[in-house]
Amino acid sequence: MEYFFPEINYVPGGFEKFYRIQGGTTVFNSFRVIQRNKKPRVISTSEVKEEFLDRFTSKPISMLGLSFETPAVMGILNVTPDSFYDGEKFFTEKQFVEKGLHLLKIGCTVLDIGGESTRPGAKEVSSTIEIERIMGVIEKIKNSVPSAIISVDTRKSMVAEKALQAGATIVNDISAGSFDKEMFEVVAKHRAGICLMHSRGIPENMQNMPYYDDILLDIYDYFEEKIAEAQSKGIPREKIVIDPGIGFGKKLHHNLEIINKISLFLGLGLPVMIGVSRKSFIGEIISERDPSERLTGSVVAMLASLNRGVNIVRVHDVKEAADAIKVWNTLN
Repeated sequence: MEYFFPEINYVPGGFEKFYRIQGGTTVFNSFRVIQRNKKPRVISTSEVKEEFLDRFTSKPISMLGLSFETPAVMGILNVTPDSFYDGEKFFTEKQFVEKGLHLLKIGCTVLDIGGESTRPGAKEVSSTIEIERIMGVIEKIKNSVPSAIISVDTRKSMVAEKALQAGATIVNDISAGSFDKEMFEVVAKHRAGICLMHSRGIPENMQNMPYYDDILLDIYDYFEEKIAEAQSKGIPREKIVIDPGIGFGKKLHHNLEIINKISLFLGLGLPVMIGVSRKSFIGEIISERDPSERLTGSVVAMLASLNRGVNIVRVHDVKEAADAIKVWNTLN
């Protein structure tokens, strides 16, 4: 199998045309073609089909209500007492609803509502508890703002079913359908969208010495398999988003390589989402153990990802992310 990474390179023959990754500031004129256990080679962009080249140069097409003319901000609403950063132990349902409505007002494109923490080491909660936590919040927010795009952050098909009935239209599954084999059928039945995230193991053990033959190629192969599986269960390709899963079964060097070379995944021809907000790899870089002190690093990592073709950013700090994107767009 061949994998194509866009970059600037000298190509024999010269005078190669330069392209911008999805119209942004990152320029390329060639592809580094990678194969497992073989030496990479560099080819001209003229050597690939125009349809394939378009995956790197044009914004993706989606049926999720998102245009991607500007990056979409997915705002996190953790209806949990134990999330790594913003778990609200003493919030009432009314307060969670108010918080969600506020996020929609200040720049949130998609509101991601979850009732189970998936931080490293987190314990699984039952579907019943998840449903109790999120159902009223989703219903009340959707009733207040019918146009709101709501995703449900869950790996359980029963939770997804209830959330989609309540008004969610996207399922954000950290296991990409691996945890619950009925997930794809539920999503297809409701004609919903799905975000397929890459992870290793489960939250309880995902950081226990994760190993990869090649972090980028292993994730790419995983996505190809999961996309094919989702399509075989009736989910249209235009309703699928991919997320390489920063921090989910990855060490610092894995996370950095993913961000630096995330444009490789544009070759799959689907919207790419990333979640870097306040994560531990930022803390490792700046020597900060407290997630509340990682905002600046989060914004910088987000912008670096956008420069490489990311379409959706999942964030805790919606206003700061939306403001940064506005400035980034103006300067592009």
